[in-house]
Amino acid sequence: MRYLLRRLGHAFFLLVGVSILAFLFSTLAPGNYFDEMRLNPQIAPETVAALRAQYGFDKPLPARYASWVNSIIHGEMGFSFAYDSPVAPLLLVRARNTLLLTVTATLLAWAIALPLGVWSAERLGRLPDRFLSWGTAALLVIPDLALALGLLVFAVRTGWLPTGGMASVDFETFSTIHKLHDLALHMVLPVTALVLSALPLLVRHVRAAVADVLNAPFLLAAAGHGIPDARFYIAMRFRRRRIH
Repeated sequence: MRYLLRRLGHAFFLLVGVSILAFLFSTLAPGNYFDEMRLNPQIAPETVAALRAQYGFDKPLPARYASWVNSIIHGEMGFSFAYDSPVAPLLLVRARNTLLLTVTATLLAWAIALPLGVWSAERLGRLPDRFLSWGTAALLVIPDLALALGLLVFAVRTGWLPTGGMASVDFETFSTIHKLHDLALHMVLPVTALVLSALPLLVRHVRAAVADVLNAPFLLAAAGHGIPDARFYIAMRFRRRRIH
């Protein structure tokens, strides 16, 4: 119990320290929203000063830190001056879209990498394996930004896919099937970019792992005794089921 209390105390002080550093780094960083407003000649300095006072920027750092912590405790995660609203709802929408894109891209990348890696490992050193290795090497060389820009240029030139956002402007008026179709169209470009950036490493990882297994002594011995691959795999699966 004493150990648990000591660990909780350490975690609490660590959390407080991290929160203070995060607040100081974001607050003391050069440039902020109101500095950009000062550069606009159409906005009077008095207006900028009034806005700074309204949002508490004229208060000392400890008071601003306490206000920031209070907003986090209430689930607001701070306040966005650009959107004039708490940050939490803005983060929720973006986190949801990010999660949808990354989960979809990860599943697709593994679904493609597994069969490709196994297929390449079974043909290790042959021409199909070399072609696949050259293709993955080319994808590794291309920067992710260049790949995304290339896909964006393709979409703009062809007009086949939307080039921005997660949904159309009149998305709320669509039927359920039309909404799913619109969402899928908007996801094609970012998901393709994510899959192509992750695919080379996954394919090479699966290829190396399967190649090591295929060159294992027990498999080489089985092949030397003339046991067909299909028969050996069936026997291994049956043996695993009996063990489990």
